[in-house]
Amino acid sequence: MQEKDRTAKQGKIKGWWQQIMGLPCIGRRLAGIVLGNLLMGFAVTLLRMSHFGNDPFSCMNLGYSIFSNLSFGLCVVLCNCVLILWVILKDRSYIHIGTLVNMFLLGVISDMFYLLLTSSWGSPDTYDLSFRCILLAAGILISCYGCSAYVCANLGMGPYDAIGWIVDRSTKQRITFRYFRIGMDTIAASIGFMLGSIVGPGTIIMALFTGPLISFFNEKINMRLIYGPKESKKGQYAVDISS
Repeated sequence: MQEKDRTAKQGKIKGWWQQIMGLPCIGRRLAGIVLGNLLMGFAVTLLRMSHFGNDPFSCMNLGYSIFSNLSFGLCVVLCNCVLILWVILKDRSYIHIGTLVNMFLLGVISDMFYLLLTSSWGSPDTYDLSFRCILLAAGILISCYGCSAYVCANLGMGPYDAIGWIVDRSTKQRITFRYFRIGMDTIAASIGFMLGSIVGPGTIIMALFTGPLISFFNEKINMRLIYGPKESKKGQYAVDISS
């Protein structure tokens, strides 16, 4: 009986993987997922080092890290494991291979870059204001481009992102993604602040003003790179995160 169950599970996993590999432009889409999460992890590190505040989700998990003495990456994984339960219950269509990559690798990637950069550049407490501003600007731009690559791949999204879209769809836009996300981000940033994380201009910019920049990267660069100019113009893979 156990052997049959094991075989059935292996068959499901194999079928799921074959289904993924049969999707259009799958090689470039998988590359978009991996590159996007690498860049977002790097950007989180730059924003952490700027001491101007991170995006609200990272701000909250940095607060958990300060409070618990666990690594930031582990706090991101644990938080995502809690949030994914709600997504599973409400709408599993948002879960795909990109969800798993984002859940389990983003925080770990950020921790890796943080250790690497602080060992090379020294403690962020020693940076002057001009260098911190450069880190802030670079972090915002790289984060937006990475988020665009990850979103345009259209292979699932992280639980924190998915919740807003599920509420938008389930309420038939009576509660839109934009306003629900503002509420989520406000709560996340508040939790982070109460636990000792930095809330600053970086937090506000990442929460309220990055949508148009991500949409620009979607339309002008990543949709074309992943699907080609002709397919991206058809709109069948179009992604709009600014609403």
